[in-house]
Amino acid sequence: MSTWTMPARPEPPINPTDERVALEDRLEFQRTTLLMKCGGLEPEQLALRSVPPSTLSLLGLVRHLSAVEAWFHSYDGQPDHQYFWDYGSTESGDVDITKAADDLASYLASVARSRAAVAGRSLDEASPGEDYTLRWIYLHMIEEYARHNGHADFLRERIDGATGE
Repeated sequence: MSTWTMPARPEPPINPTDERVALEDRLEFQRTTLLMKCGGLEPEQLALRSVPPSTLSLLGLVRHLSAVEAWFHSYDGQPDHQYFWDYGSTESGDVDITKAADDLASYLASVARSRAAVAGRSLDEASPGEDYTLRWIYLHMIEEYARHNGHADFLRERIDGATGE
């Protein structure tokens, strides 16, 4: 795989009238922001670390968020897929760039599974075996993505100087 493509990111409505739609729109905005931060970059660039000794990289963030999407997966009753729980690091802490295309495919599959797992479910429905409601999970995931998108901003600026949304 060469350069990752740059997705289009629609802006969520300013005054949403439905809570569920507002949560879904904000989460999709954050998901797309992550992909935008990776857009136009080669696997070698996606694997660049922030500042030693940290192993943080854009590719590592994509792998991490593939795994974090599992908060939603519990609603479908299927066994969880191991979405790069080790984030694909080598012994030296470097990210394995030979799997960058697989990483993107796994991320997209994880997000698609998340959407399907919670489609039509009540925001008040607790996660199976947990006390967390779907509403709480949406809020947590928006927070998780926003935090990591802040990291992605700095990583992208270090890679090629690109800043902003």
